[in-house]
Amino acid sequence: MKSILFVDDEVSAREELERTLRPMSEEWDVVYASSGREALAKLTKGSFDMAVVDMHMPEMSGAQLLTEIKTRHPQAIRILMADRCDQSLMRRSVGSAHQYLPKPFKLDLFKSMVARAATLRERLASEPLRQLADGIDSLPSLPALYRELQEELQSQDSSIDKVARIISKDMGMVTKILQVINSHFFGLLTPVSNPAQAVSMLGLDRVKALVLSMQVFAQFKEYRHPFISLDVLWRHGLVIGAYARAIAKEEKTSQDLIDDAFTAGLLHDVGILVLATNLPDQYTQAVALMQNRRVTEWEAESEVLGASHADIGGYLLGTWGLSDAIVEAVAFHHDPMRSVSQPFSPLAAVHVANALEEREQAAVMGGGYTHIDEDYLAACGMGSRLPIWQSVCQEVAQSRNSF
Repeated sequence: MKSILFVDDEVSAREELERTLRPMSEEWDVVYASSGREALAKLTKGSFDMAVVDMHMPEMSGAQLLTEIKTRHPQAIRILMADRCDQSLMRRSVGSAHQYLPKPFKLDLFKSMVARAATLRERLASEPLRQLADGIDSLPSLPALYRELQEELQSQDSSIDKVARIISKDMGMVTKILQVINSHFFGLLTPVSNPAQAVSMLGLDRVKALVLSMQVFAQFKEYRHPFISLDVLWRHGLVIGAYARAIAKEEKTSQDLIDDAFTAGLLHDVGILVLATNLPDQYTQAVALMQNRRVTEWEAESEVLGASHADIGGYLLGTWGLSDAIVEAVAFHHDPMRSVSQPFSPLAAVHVANALEEREQAAVMGGGYTHIDEDYLAACGMGSRLPIWQSVCQEVAQSRNSF
């Protein structure tokens, strides 16, 4: 049974919630609080799987309460309730919400969020991973600029110029996007220096994926680890994203699947950042094991930590509400037979893309690498496509320069 804490200072709102949620009483253990102080008192008596907090409350705002919950109970999924017109305020003031729930409250939408959280734990959170996640101080929140970009892209009057203005708030991001568009990945004859032109040429979905990736990595920019280079890791993600996108395009799939493959490729190693930042000593042990035994990184992590960067990365992106296809591709990119996705999916594209790149790197630098799971590809009905995918990735590799 899922334990859920709802916090709202308005009596009428709580009463309406109780009426709406009554049919779920056999599946959910729901507790209500009328203030941040009362909510924190309840949290001292027990833990909750999910905390749903209203944005506007006296004394302690929803944002402040979620910050406290993030510190004291980092394992809880934190959801902010707000009117759609409050989204800009929410974006500016909240760095501690995993997801937000628009008001008025819709039971079907919330049921899907709870079901997703349960599925995520069942599929990704083995007992070792639960212990690992509970030992991490906090999982980072969905970056604010990405949230703002999502809102703009969902608005009816969205435009390239508006998107470019949002991106231009972060000059580091503008630099990176211009760097990407001017690379040989795109084969342009003349350089692009205008952010709006870069957005237009990249396409809004690819820009959104790049913004998410860059903002995720920016959250770790103050961190230093002797075995981790943020720049190298981000460039690797960009390569895998390009490979995975090319594979998906070769299969003539939907644009949504192509975009998901690109995003999953960009973020497939985000779990490395989470582990190295929060558990540096254990992660150093895993790196040493990898080097001494010449095993893969994810195998060493699993032995030392009980779970891999792929597991924790999928868990993180799932709490952010990214699509199941992206979550699955990140979580299982080293071991795709654990998934349920068949036939072709972003997972297949990211798994093959990453394995090909790792094999190339191992040939130069030595060490273990992920082998392509040909049994998985056969189960997906894609075994005969592997030579074509290899050729497609080689074409991308030959056209790219150093980022």
